[in-house]
Amino acid sequence: MTVLKTTGTWTLTILIALFFLFVSYKKLTGNEITAGHFQEWGYANWLLTFIGCLELTGAILLLFPLTATSGALLLCLIMVGASYTLLSHEVWRTLIVTSTCLVLLILLGYLRWNQSWMLLFLK
Repeated sequence: MTVLKTTGTWTLTILIALFFLFVSYKKLTGNEITAGHFQEWGYANWLLTFIGCLELTGAILLLFPLTATSGALLLCLIMVGASYTLLSHEVWRTLIVTSTCLVLLILLGYLRWNQSWMLLFLK
């Protein structure tokens, strides 16, 4: 990788990981606003904790080049589910955030693909 590509990839990785660490913290600590949204959308309370754990796991996986693609895939799946929920309930402003995250995660997964542990199984 060139220096610019490496720097850009790490910058994107750290920014996305920090974002998901923040949102997972809100879910895992039972933030009233976040918990209220889950209840409003008809989801059980345990799902809030479960999604928070998955987001935390994904954020940690992003920080290691060998597992970054797996972390990006996990977080992409969560963002697809979040986008579905937001579309169903017509929450357009937040949908922009999830869509942007989805695009950035796909980009990050692509950038990290050559360093991925998945390549061990595809050779």
